[in-house]
Amino acid sequence: AVVSTQSTGINPRPHYFFVMIYRILTLLFALTALAAAKDVTIVVIEKLNAGRKGAPYDGKVLVKDMADDAVLLEVMMEAQHTLDFSFDYTSHKSWGAFITTINGITAESSQKEYWQILGGPKRRPTQFGASSYIPTDGEEILFRLVTWDREPGEDPTEEYSGN
Repeated sequence: AVVSTQSTGINPRPHYFFVMIYRILTLLFALTALAAAKDVTIVVIEKLNAGRKGAPYDGKVLVKDMADDAVLLEVMMEAQHTLDFSFDYTSHKSWGAFITTINGITAESSQKEYWQILGGPKRRPTQFGASSYIPTDGEEILFRLVTWDREPGEDPTEEYSGN
């Protein structure tokens, strides 16, 4: 039996409308995802208690096109795809990731050492660890090896200049 759609006013091809809407939404989503991408630079100072925030660095890697909501741990995992950066960590249920090794250098907890994370425009110690800290687009994150019983002696005249 043939059913006439003209008498009911039903369009025989409504799926074309939905296909077009789907394609438009997919394109908009892709463009939004591109616009929300961020670039983050990771720099490393390996000398224990170096006290400086600026160059020279022992390691530097630029990670491009990360999701806008990517946490530092995800940025670090992506950075491992280069030959310029490696790390290891232990994970704690309540506290998240604790960075133990960067570029083959292990922070010795028996010696009260840890990898300090500095970020933000003035490159200060972050309030969150690698599994919670969300870097911003263009941010440069510094990892430096320090001891927790003696904060690095910082030069009070040194102001981070972004170099």
